[in-house]
Amino acid sequence: MKTRTPLQRLRASAQFDQQPDSVSGFWRGYYVSVERAGPDTLWYIRVNHPDGGYLYDGFWADSEARDGSDAVAEAFAGAELLEGK
Repeated sequence: MKTRTPLQRLRASAQFDQQPDSVSGFWRGYYVSVERAGPDTLWYIRVNHPDGGYLYDGFWADSEARDGSDAVAEAFAGAELLEGK
């Protein structure tokens, strides 16, 4: 069986929203939000732990040419959400 991508994992949640320049949702209690002001701008990534603490909060460097799927993958990687699965 193929492993689901971070975006597919997030999309599977009941509380998921995807727009051209933003993606947000919950995965296993973690809130993941990526957004940017428009094309060719940096993605801002925020990942909150279920207890409310921040695991990732800031701009993703050199992300202007990346899409929402890439930003969600960076959010999962940066917050180490898939470590130990």
